[in-house]
Amino acid sequence: MSINLPSPATHRRLPKRRRGLLAGGVAVVAALAGVGLFGGQPWASAATTITYDTGSGLTFAVNATNGNITSLKHNGTELAQSGQAAGQFESGWSSAAVTSKTFGNGALLVTAANIDIGVTMYYFARKNDNTIYIATNIAKALNPGEARFITRLSSSLLKTSPVAARTAASTGTVEGSDVFSFANGQTASKFYSSQRLIAQQPFGASGNGHGVFIIPGTNEMTSGGPFFRDIEVNDTGGAVNITNYLFSGHYNTEGLRLGLHGPYAMAVTDGALPAGRSLDFLSAYIPGLLSNAVRGAVSGTAGGSWAGQRGTVALAGPNGQYWGQSKSGQFLIGHVRPGTYTATLYAGELAVGATRSVTVTAGATSALAMTGDVPAGGTLLQLGAFDGTPAGFKNADKIETMHPSDSRMSAWTGAVSSAATLPMAEFKSVNSPLAVNLPLSSVPAAGVKVRIATTGAFAGGRPAIAIGGYTSPASASPAPVNLNSRGVTRGTWRGVNTTYTFTVPASALKTGNNTLSVSVLSGSSGDAFLSPNFIFDALAVDPA
Repeated sequence: MSINLPSPATHRRLPKRRRGLLAGGVAVVAALAGVGLFGGQPWASAATTITYDTGSGLTFAVNATNGNITSLKHNGTELAQSGQAAGQFESGWSSAAVTSKTFGNGALLVTAANIDIGVTMYYFARKNDNTIYIATNIAKALNPGEARFITRLSSSLLKTSPVAARTAASTGTVEGSDVFSFANGQTASKFYSSQRLIAQQPFGASGNGHGVFIIPGTNEMTSGGPFFRDIEVNDTGGAVNITNYLFSGHYNTEGLRLGLHGPYAMAVTDGALPAGRSLDFLSAYIPGLLSNAVRGAVSGTAGGSWAGQRGTVALAGPNGQYWGQSKSGQFLIGHVRPGTYTATLYAGELAVGATRSVTVTAGATSALAMTGDVPAGGTLLQLGAFDGTPAGFKNADKIETMHPSDSRMSAWTGAVSSAATLPMAEFKSVNSPLAVNLPLSSVPAAGVKVRIATTGAFAGGRPAIAIGGYTSPASASPAPVNLNSRGVTRGTWRGVNTTYTFTVPASALKTGNNTLSVSVLSGSSGDAFLSPNFIFDALAVDPA
């Protein structure tokens, strides 16, 4: 049972070790054996549960044997789904070295280390703040290659969550075991709750006077760059799962970064979204977390012709990833860990110009000038913008929250005469080839050059063309980068941008309407929307 806090007089008589256990509103449940709270050393009354009350509505408990958060109460109501963990790394651990430290202000830091997999979780809480602040140190490669904090909460209480990710009451699956269908032909998946990191806001679920939200923090040690996105919220009916991904192989263009991920936070509210806040204060409590005072910055200019797109400068290196948007040709990226980074300029989501190397030192601001232009538009035909996205194409406005088979999608087939009639993706077993109308007032003497820009691919899918008597050689369609993951069916287009260029001889063309056939080339096969595919960024035609 819980041990009641002693009176102040009794507290003064306790040995120092027991004072640390009971200070600041921390209670323990005693057992005969277990992992001690200090340095992982067992002692006669080893704690099996560490409980903390913020004094303002939030009480939570951590299992001192395995480091899982076992209880999350708001105003006395248990929010954790029965039989599930209120917080854990991946699927949870069976054992961990768990230690606890209290501070003079009543704050608590719980450390749970799993030496076998090389991961340490930190949970920090303080008085009058209904938030658990979290950081995750990853010391070595993971198997399986994912890293996430997940909380599994009551779906009967927290009924408000992203609709596109509510898979309760589904009638079947349309892909694997993670994309679901309903009787009306609509689809839902945990993948359809994601936000781009550059625009990510607190996310979670609420209902009945309660709300639980992840405050994602800086994402400085996650992978994939500013436009990457991953699973956030999923109401399965059995639980509302809220996930903060630190790394995954879900169409990711980068590998795992080793080191301290976070801080991030789990805020409990009366249902309202939590306010934004600085997490810099945690550097005084979480080991290895650098304060802003010992970080650096990068500032400079970003220029070029971006065709109306917004410019973003992004840094990437072993020590982290950071970004800042250009305003009136200027950018500033602050709170950067010291180290050397590769800087990339994006127009929209398309990398433009040459990358640059920049070194960041503590307490200093490094200068950097970035420049780059988007490709010129086609003079004979232009479908879509060169911006690294399929914006403006058929179904592009739906793909982030629906599977391609969803009944709300427009038909993936049909003749193409405009951007709005070009499907945002082409699938080998669904809509390949596509017939694109190419009107020519006259035939250029040297023929035409066709550029097809893509944002990502699956199973080796890439474009090939045919027009008149001409068929592009396989050498014009080199195999794309293999990300070894589903992409567009998971609601994302953010892969590796690639442009394919084809030169069509004049003999294959005619004055008037020509039909440009665009097909999917791949040595692989697959069923329907899991067949080889690629995602369109733009299609342009110019005189050769």
